[in-house]
Amino acid sequence: MTPPTTVWLLGYPVELGMSTVEHISDWMREFQLMALARSQGSSHDVPARLQAMVQSLTARYGTELSTADRLRAEAAARGEPLVDLPYPVRPEAESAVRGWQAMLAEVDEYCRAEELLTLQRSPEQVRLQDWVCEEFLRQLGGAAPRRWPGDVG
Repeated sequence: MTPPTTVWLLGYPVELGMSTVEHISDWMREFQLMALARSQGSSHDVPARLQAMVQSLTARYGTELSTADRLRAEAAARGEPLVDLPYPVRPEAESAVRGWQAMLAEVDEYCRAEELLTLQRSPEQVRLQDWVCEEFLRQLGGAAPRRWPGDVG
C-alpha cells in the first residue's frame, strides 16, 4: 500500500468551513429521513445513491478526516478566523475527491429543483468546497499547497 501523503489546506476560513460542514450534515440528516421513509414504502429515491456514496467515503476516509475536523472545531471555539488543516491521504484518493465533487454538485441540483428540503449551498460554500477539492487534486498531483484565496467569512 502506498504511504499517506499530507494535503494542507492553508488559511482555511473557519466560520465558512463550519457552516459548510453543518450544511452537509443537514443534507445527511435529510437523506437518513428519506431512507427511513423508503423503508416504510415511500418511492422517493433521489438521495439513496448519494447517501450510500457518502457512507462509503466516510467509512473509507473518516479516520483521515478526524484530525482536521478536530483542529477546525478547536479553532472555531477559540474564535480564530483561519486555520491550517492537515489531511493525511493516500494518493489514490483522487477518485474519491472527484466523486465527492460530483456528489456535491448533484445534491445542489436536487436542492435547486426543490426535491430536498435543505437549501442549496451558498455561493461562498460552493467556492470553499471547490477550492478544497482543487487543493486535494493539485497536491495529490505533486503541487505545493496554496492559501485560501477568498474572504475569511
